Amino acid sequence: MEDRAPSMLDVAKVAGVSHQTVSRVLNDRENVAPRTRQKVLTAMSELGYRPNHAAKALVTGKTSTIGLLGYNTTLYGPSSVMHAVQDSARDSGYSVNTVSLKSADLPSVVSGIQDLCGSGVDGIVIIAPQAGDDALRPHIPSYLPAVLIEGELASALPSVNVDQIAGTTLVVNHLISLGHRRIAHISGQLDTFEARQRLNAWRAHMLNSDLKADLVAIGDWTLQSGYDAVKELMSTGKPTAIFAANDGMAIGALKALSDLGISVPSQMSLVGFDDVPEAAFLIPGLTTVSQDFEELGRQCIKLLVSLINHERQSEVQVAIKPELIVRGSTARVPLK
Repeated sequence: MEDRAPSMLDVAKVAGVSHQTVSRVLNDRENVAPRTRQKVLTAMSELGYRPNHAAKALVTGKTSTIGLLGYNTTLYGPSSVMHAVQDSARDSGYSVNTVSLKSADLPSVVSGIQDLCGSGVDGIVIIAPQAGDDALRPHIPSYLPAVLIEGELASALPSVNVDQIAGTTLVVNHLISLGHRRIAHISGQLDTFEARQRLNAWRAHMLNSDLKADLVAIGDWTLQSGYDAVKELMSTGKPTAIFAANDGMAIGALKALSDLGISVPSQMSLVGFDDVPEAAFLIPGLTTVSQDFEELGRQCIKLLVSLINHERQSEVQVAIKPELIVRGSTARVPLK
């Protein structure tokens, strides 16, 4: 074959079918016999054929492209979510057009949405929990399906979230079961959905357990803010356990406790949230909440594709259950 990309006609010739049959296979039409469909797919694989999405879009009105809008991808959580969405989209036959924002304020997010709309996408995924989802709805064209990741539970948009309340409840129950009553919290930035959910769930569960919820320090997800938060907490109260809203701040807290001569876990228990790869290799290993980012990506793309295909949805707010991973950083409250 000459030095060019294989075409639909080449696939048809190798498979021994018409180019119309190849087109029906590419467009997932039902009126193709299973044996014939397999012959076409085998020929495509042998030739290394890649569909021309631009040509397909002219016929179907769809680009087979999903727009992905994200922010703060230097952090483990957001970057893991973006990778999971990209992988799931490709597994579903969609290419991904990604826009990374420098800021998650409303004008920046709206500008990113407009960029994606202009590039021609079948639907968009928005990972920008600092922008209010109710405020976003008017800026998304009515014809364009959109799914929000980590959005408010009473959202104006379909959303997929890790169940932050369930994750926080696992943490507090674990620490209470170890005898802890003075449990401090290091919060993330309170203009984000995850930070508000974890803080509010920690406070509610503490109060419902007849415990004080007065030891709080506000961080910004970074190691340094976790380090600084411990200094603040130890000067204002005497917790026996600290729950940090992400593993980065927990790692910073671990260093601060070491500098203060406070041993983990014999003198202080410590819990994070995310289960970063480093968590198992710290000394001691970090007890933390594992979020299933792969499942988050799968559920997000499943929901978005069904909206693109105008399929009826029984559930448009999906919650993924997290898991508590217990390691060496938590122990029974020290005896006085």
